[in-house]
Amino acid sequence: MPGLGKNWWRVIRALDRLSHFYDELNSVISLGRDKELRRAVARNLGNVCGVVLDAGAGNGAMTKAVLAENPRLSLVVMLDFLPGMLKKADVERSLCERVVGVFEAMPIRSGSVDGVVMAFSLRDAYDVYAALQNVKRVMKEGGRLGILELGKPDCALKRLLVSLYWKLISPMLAFLKLGRKGLLAYEIYPTYMKMPKNRVLVETIKTFFENVSVEKRMLDGVLLISASHG
Repeated sequence: MPGLGKNWWRVIRALDRLSHFYDELNSVISLGRDKELRRAVARNLGNVCGVVLDAGAGNGAMTKAVLAENPRLSLVVMLDFLPGMLKKADVERSLCERVVGVFEAMPIRSGSVDGVVMAFSLRDAYDVYAALQNVKRVMKEGGRLGILELGKPDCALKRLLVSLYWKLISPMLAFLKLGRKGLLAYEIYPTYMKMPKNRVLVETIKTFFENVSVEKRMLDGVLLISASHG
């Protein structure tokens, strides 16, 4: 089963501990490219109007990108399991609604959102299949999906280099920049190891969605995926 499974609570506890310096950590471990990547995914929604679900919204970094790139939106629903993360979101309250929940059982009405974004959050699902099934359930026909996620390269050499980055280099960079708390960056490595290879992940997404396209960056270690529901 793709997903964290029994490791889910360990990762959730780690995310809770790093919530107060989440943006700083993301900037360091993405080599300063996190905001650029989020905005690229937001643009892939195709200037959607209506309601967008930010699944795994955290502190609102992806929500900000969606609002900036899609000015016709009426609402962004920010879903996250950690209420503490959602409380830290510095976003326009009139345009956002915060919801506590998990991907596998989202408390959102079926066919109620025009688009969904998931930024570095799909890999944190307990069950990736159930998460994608629920994402499809809440989307309207013709809705757009944008996913930004770590990639596990199909090429063995690239996979080795990316694995070494998440196991050794990113925690070291975070430690040098943020001190001891930056060592929490190591918690990304187990989630990366649980991810399927890029080809398998894309094929999995294709079982639920149509018109799937993939852009690979940073030695195929980052994926920008767009798709549609129907």
